Amino acid sequence: MGRERPPDFADRLPRVVPKQEPEISQLSDEMADLLYPGRRPRPFRVSLSFEHFEGPGLAPALALARRSSLFREEAGEGGPVYHAAFDAGEARTLLNLFEIVKERPDLELRVDGKKLPYAHELWLPLVFMFVAGEA
Repeated sequence: MGRERPPDFADRLPRVVPKQEPEISQLSDEMADLLYPGRRPRPFRVSLSFEHFEGPGLAPALALARRSSLFREEAGEGGPVYHAAFDAGEARTLLNLFEIVKERPDLELRVDGKKLPYAHELWLPLVFMFVAGEA
């Protein structure tokens, strides 16, 4: 039989501000995740960014990156930097883009917006499993 936790000091204080906002659409995704984790569902995304480079792979890489609804281009030190994010339904496009830019030393991979260890070795193969499920 579980025992209930006795109320702490904060639980005994009268509520001046409601514990939860009824509407959180005005909050950014980051702020909503910090204040109310799990309340706003977001798709799981893998994003990659790479700098402008010379060579025959740039045109197909940009064509694939522009398929992302979250594609953006920023000014960098050595030229433009391209950012593209893909969810599980776009795993094939992510795979094709990764095959072109995987040897780039400036390639940055983010999993759900965060830099994670072993992103290339662990997370990408997990996302690429969705490619096998395509019909």
